[in-house]
Amino acid sequence: MGKYLLTDMAIDHTGNISLENIWQSQTKASTDPTEADSECAEQGPVLFSKEPQLDISVIMPVRNEGPNIESVIRGVLDQDLDGLSLEVVVVDGRSTDDTRERVQQMAAHDSRIRLLDNPAQLASAARALGVQMARGRYIAIVDGHCRIPSRTLWKDMVDLFERTGAACLSRPQPLVSSTENAKARAIAAGRTSCFGHSMHSTIFDNTERPVPPTSSGAMYRREVFEQVGTFDPRFDACEDVEMNWRCAQASLSCWTSPKLAIEYEPRRTFNALFHQMFRYGLGRYRLHRKHPESFSLESLIPAAFVLGIPLALLGFLLLPFPWKWLAVTPYLLYTGMTLFFSCVVACKKGWSLLPWLPLVFVILHTGLGIGYLSGLLSETPNDG
Repeated sequence: MGKYLLTDMAIDHTGNISLENIWQSQTKASTDPTEADSECAEQGPVLFSKEPQLDISVIMPVRNEGPNIESVIRGVLDQDLDGLSLEVVVVDGRSTDDTRERVQQMAAHDSRIRLLDNPAQLASAARALGVQMARGRYIAIVDGHCRIPSRTLWKDMVDLFERTGAACLSRPQPLVSSTENAKARAIAAGRTSCFGHSMHSTIFDNTERPVPPTSSGAMYRREVFEQVGTFDPRFDACEDVEMNWRCAQASLSCWTSPKLAIEYEPRRTFNALFHQMFRYGLGRYRLHRKHPESFSLESLIPAAFVLGIPLALLGFLLLPFPWKWLAVTPYLLYTGMTLFFSCVVACKKGWSLLPWLPLVFVILHTGLGIGYLSGLLSETPNDG
């Protein structure tokens, strides 16, 4: 099992984190993922330079989150902590808006807020940098575009860790639109339906129970990173799934609870949804390339769906009757399933969403498929 471990090499002579040093300490002279894993495993788990000084570190990878950042940080800090100590480590990816200035202004009035620079501008690198500098016994990841509905989130998190002995916790992430935008509401409804996300995902779970960490792990004991390593900074998406896959392979226990839920805003346009799904598909391909044992037939369905479209069209145009109809039968069945699930979702969430839902499902599935195929067709053997 591969490890991505940060070492003291990641800190330069000034005491600052260097992304270049992190990368060198992880890969040495090799850029091949499997060779890099071997090198890192031999270095040993020298991840933290100090013993934990606080109870909780909240890592917040951000870039251009100016309109949201203050409310998210306030949501993290305005909690009933019941004596728990907390820090917020904001890792900014060279924002071009006023994100940094807003964080600096808040940090000037609250010493619990720390701001780090992320020259790589990737969320994966931000997570790795934040973990390296975390001072808490428990480490949680919170994005810069979410809402925290509970005022006891961190107390509930620590309680669940201590009651269950879990190594990591999965966090439900319900999609809740803050506007009446019909497209955004349809996107949220479609993504949270059984036709819009993996059958094995626990990301929209609402029951307290033990779960595999792979799909939605986001809260960890400090020792987890010493055991399985940190987030792979080469991933542009799916870095959390890749990290959690290593947790699962190490047989680390994981629980989820609705008390840990953090609300996310759904994408508001179809173009934004496609871009999101494309990145997820590409990230999924990179996960499978790095960890072939993570591959499943279910994850290949979107790519097979996209790849079969031109073949089905050619078959319909060139084959004689009745074979031409046989060529497009899978897509006729898909159309029927899409309309059926659109009606089921609209019945639960509102019939005003029905005109948008079929397109939402098509974008979800084709975006994932095209992203996966893009990785398969474009990456060279030495790509990360």
